[in-house]
Amino acid sequence: MAEIALPPGIDPPDVYVAAIGRSGSTMLCNWLCRPPQQLMFIEPFFLHPANPRLLRIQLADFQMAVSDEEWEQRDESGPERFRRIMGPRLAGRRWGFKEVLCEEHGPALQAFVPRRVIVTVRNLRDVALSFFEKHRLQGNTDRFDAAWVADYCRRESTGILDFLGRLRREAIPHLVVRYEDFTRSADVRGSIARFVGWEGGGRIDSHMERFDRQFEIERHGRQVSSRARMPGEREVEVADHDMAASLAAQATEYQKEFGYAQGS
Repeated sequence: MAEIALPPGIDPPDVYVAAIGRSGSTMLCNWLCRPPQQLMFIEPFFLHPANPRLLRIQLADFQMAVSDEEWEQRDESGPERFRRIMGPRLAGRRWGFKEVLCEEHGPALQAFVPRRVIVTVRNLRDVALSFFEKHRLQGNTDRFDAAWVADYCRRESTGILDFLGRLRREAIPHLVVRYEDFTRSADVRGSIARFVGWEGGGRIDSHMERFDRQFEIERHGRQVSSRARMPGEREVEVADHDMAASLAAQATEYQKEFGYAQGS
């Protein structure tokens, strides 16, 4: 059972975003984020005793910088670290966060009891192609090779279906957001803002340069764009296209559930 992470005086998150990687979840979180009162945290791993550098970058950008001494890892659990570092910074604020690993979703649901959950998805073919391209542009193909992409897509497409089933069984307020719908429809974005109870319209390029994702700004600009990136436009190999198509074909339940099955 996950340890409850909220310190006294801190409200539960207004929203938790459970995402398939490369489904536009960072863009969605940045769009919802309106500092200093509406804060969205991107892959902070709040329940771990060591947080990634991305969290420290975000805290600095939110004018909540953490000193070296405060950031240093101590003999404490993830929830204890959350209460120590985040508790004072979240007092009086509305907040939420997102993760892209299904192993994080269940514990986050239990430890933080978010008021609402957004599930972000994308055609699994495009998820795989986007990963291939991202890793190549970042020079990370030695760490994140084709086998990593295949394993992630298989595991997470199944896991997100299982998590969605839990949300339905437990009647937890949730909303499924497809990448294509978020980018193309102002009405969809408006419905997301109403669902969360926030204003929306935040800067979608926040933190991106320091996240080593400058190439996404150069490609998509600093506003939500409806222009879809076609598979043939991606800087990937022929083998990557073949594997992406194969992964999508294997993920029949995922593709059907979210409207990506052939002919749907």
